[in-house]
Amino acid sequence: MIFLKNLRTKEMQMPKEIKLPQWGMNMNDGTVIKWLKSIGDDVAKGDELVEIESTKVNASVEASEPGKLGRIDIEEGALVPVGTVLGMILLDGENLSDIPAKSDDPKEETAEIKSQKKEHQPGKKIIVSPRARNLAKKLNIDLSKLTGTGPSGRITEEDVNQYSQSDNLNGNTHDSHESLVLGEIIETTTIREVIAKRMTLSSQSPQVTLNSKACIDNLINFQKKLISEWRSEKIRPQINDILVKIVSNTLENHSKLNAHFQNNEMKIWKNINLGVAMAVTDGLIVPVIKNSQDKNFLDISKEIRIFSKKIKDNHILPDEITGSSFTISNLSSYNIEYFNPIINPPEVAILGVGKVNKEVSFDENDEPKLKNFIFLSLTFDHRALDGVPASNFMDSLIKNIESV
Repeated sequence: MIFLKNLRTKEMQMPKEIKLPQWGMNMNDGTVIKWLKSIGDDVAKGDELVEIESTKVNASVEASEPGKLGRIDIEEGALVPVGTVLGMILLDGENLSDIPAKSDDPKEETAEIKSQKKEHQPGKKIIVSPRARNLAKKLNIDLSKLTGTGPSGRITEEDVNQYSQSDNLNGNTHDSHESLVLGEIIETTTIREVIAKRMTLSSQSPQVTLNSKACIDNLINFQKKLISEWRSEKIRPQINDILVKIVSNTLENHSKLNAHFQNNEMKIWKNINLGVAMAVTDGLIVPVIKNSQDKNFLDISKEIRIFSKKIKDNHILPDEITGSSFTISNLSSYNIEYFNPIINPPEVAILGVGKVNKEVSFDENDEPKLKNFIFLSLTFDHRALDGVPASNFMDSLIKNIESV
């Protein structure tokens, strides 16, 4: 009886699949960057097995069981959908003969293989959305070469954008001038591809930028006060930390800027999720401070530092960089005054923060005085907003900064 029980346990035990998890609601696929273990290596539960890049984020898939890495199914550089079996872990007492044959599940095909299979049938009617047709005309794209992903094979605006990007990446552009001497070719990373896709989508909306500046003398004094108060927390407050909270406070009274514009609808959100753009080697990552209206200056400062460390260690997750309702892009550490920040769709506005500059200004007694000013640039989507509500937001923001 004991023998049969052990035999049944042995038969039920099978090598453990290493699957690409879905780290966030908006994660659909991932690129295998590097295998951190080799076939035959011992694996402990929780060991990092393979590094994945997805939606501008690097994260590692961990072992769910102890054993040995028995097989690698997906090689480095491949882009695969969520749920793909990346490899197999041999459990205690198992050997290579226990590993089942590789699945022919179409989910495990890479995006490149999928794209090669997409072909239109000759003579088949092409269904195209009006926005997709207009964009294709603007970009001079032959719609017969596209396969639609919409209902009944309808070609969407997103299909045209993706085809345009892949067409450029494959070198289907005008030849460079023969007098140019090539110095280097830099392959597009997943991060840059995501940025390119988002910026191309953003460029389809009419965007207007308003520029102004605010005196931050009171803010600097407030910063000095916080330095003393936060000494026990071992956190030194930065101007950006304070600005983020002030922006959140201002949005509470200007809710139309805390919104998304999609399908000719403007969705105004009750909670304020602030995206704070941070620079990385290949571009930008925008972690999101969720429900910022319920957090104080210290909470926000701590969260910004946690995000910064996670980005540095490649441990930030997709859920932490999605769901923003308004974004702040800060270039105050550079010699930049005004600039035109590009909206992160489907948001309707983004605030750009420039450098701090000393300027002579007149006080209430018309006496000249040297003051510190910070430059501000607000870009808004003119489909959703007009100049007046955007200007009112800027006026309130400046007053809140100057009176902190």
